Amino acid sequence: MLPPFRAVVLDLDGLLLDTEAGYLRAWRQTAAALGFELDDPLARRLSGQSIDRIANILKEAFGPGFDFERFQRLSAEHWRRQVEAEGIATRPGYGALMAVLRQYAIPYLVATNSRRPYAEKCLELAGIKAEIPELVCRDEVESGKPAPEIYQLACARLGQAPGDCLAVEDSHTGLLAAARAGTRPVWIPGEYRPPEELRLAAHTFESLQQLADAIATIV
Repeated sequence: MLPPFRAVVLDLDGLLLDTEAGYLRAWRQTAAALGFELDDPLARRLSGQSIDRIANILKEAFGPGFDFERFQRLSAEHWRRQVEAEGIATRPGYGALMAVLRQYAIPYLVATNSRRPYAEKCLELAGIKAEIPELVCRDEVESGKPAPEIYQLACARLGQAPGDCLAVEDSHTGLLAAARAGTRPVWIPGEYRPPEELRLAAHTFESLQQLADAIATIV
C-alpha cells in the first residue's frame, strides 16, 4: 500500500508518453548513417538520460572524434518526421491516473530530463498539453537527472517537502534522482527491468492503471 502523500511528480518520456521507442529508432537510424552501431546495451544506457549525458555516453562509446552535434541535428530530424507522421501515444493507464488525480484534487506536475521545447512539442503531439498544469525541465536546472535538482525544484513548486511527494519514474536515471531528492520513488517498469530498480523504488506497479487504483484506495 502507498504511504500518505500530498502531491505527485511525474516523469514524461516512457512514463506518461510512449516516446522511448521513437527516440531509439531515430538514434539508431542516425548512428547507422554516420557509420556506427547503437546496440541494445548502449541503448539501455541512454534511457532516461539528459541530452548532455547522452552526448558523453556516445562520445565515450564511439570515440572522441564522434560528431555529437551532427548526430543530434540529424536524429532530431528523423524524430520529427516520425512523430509528425505517427503522433505520440500516451502510456496505458494515463487517462485513469489523470482522472484519479483530478477527482481527489491531488496536486501534480511533470518533471522531465527533456528540454522545454521538446517536452512541450511531445505534449502537443500527444494532445495532452492542457492536462499538464506545470513542467519542470532540464533547461531550468544546472544538472539533470540523476542529480536531484529537477525533483527538488518540482517539490518546491508544488509547495511540498520531498518526503510528502510521490515521484513516479520508469528509468534507473529517474529513480536515482528521485531517491537523492528525498522523495518517495515509485517505479513503473519500461522496456528494461534491471534488478537495481527494485532497491531504489519504494513502491513498484506494473502500469499507470495500477498506480491509479492504489491512489484511489488511500484517499
